[in-house]
Amino acid sequence: MFRHSLRCMARVTTQSVKPANMTPAERDAALREANEQMRQYVINRPSLDKVKPKRGIFDGPQGHQHFLQLAAVSTFLCAFLITPLLGKKIALDEDFRKKYVPSWYDYSLEKPDYAWTRQELHEQMIELQNELAERAIRGEFTPEKLEQMKAQRRQFMGKEKSEHGWDQLHPGLDDDDDLEDD
Repeated sequence: MFRHSLRCMARVTTQSVKPANMTPAERDAALREANEQMRQYVINRPSLDKVKPKRGIFDGPQGHQHFLQLAAVSTFLCAFLITPLLGKKIALDEDFRKKYVPSWYDYSLEKPDYAWTRQELHEQMIELQNELAERAIRGEFTPEKLEQMKAQRRQFMGKEKSEHGWDQLHPGLDDDDDLEDD
């Protein structure tokens, strides 16, 4: 808008005033008149609110796109915030799960019954320790018998190794580790 008015003023001044035929006094008068016109334009210029009013976020040629983008973002944000709460509800509330989750989509597993309780496992460990202590007292772990047990283990040393390591005594041992050093 500003450029357009400048071009119009330039045309008016160039058409009405020809510098080749002007005297210095006429030229100064024409310049003063042009400066006054420009000063009036700058001083009385309308505010940008009136020239280009602000529009709402959903107004204009892209308003529908903004609305769709806002709807998509709000949907994903709500889903992101609700998912943990809904998942916890499904995981912990069996009635809710039976009511709202279809049976073909329910992958929850029943909690297995443990083979031993903590107390039974503790009792088994105590029995094993007592049995080993009794065997040691009876003399089952004499050096000759230990050497015999090591000899039985040595018979497997020369055999061909399995590619999966199933023939090892302990899966965490390397080939160069020696069990007899302990």
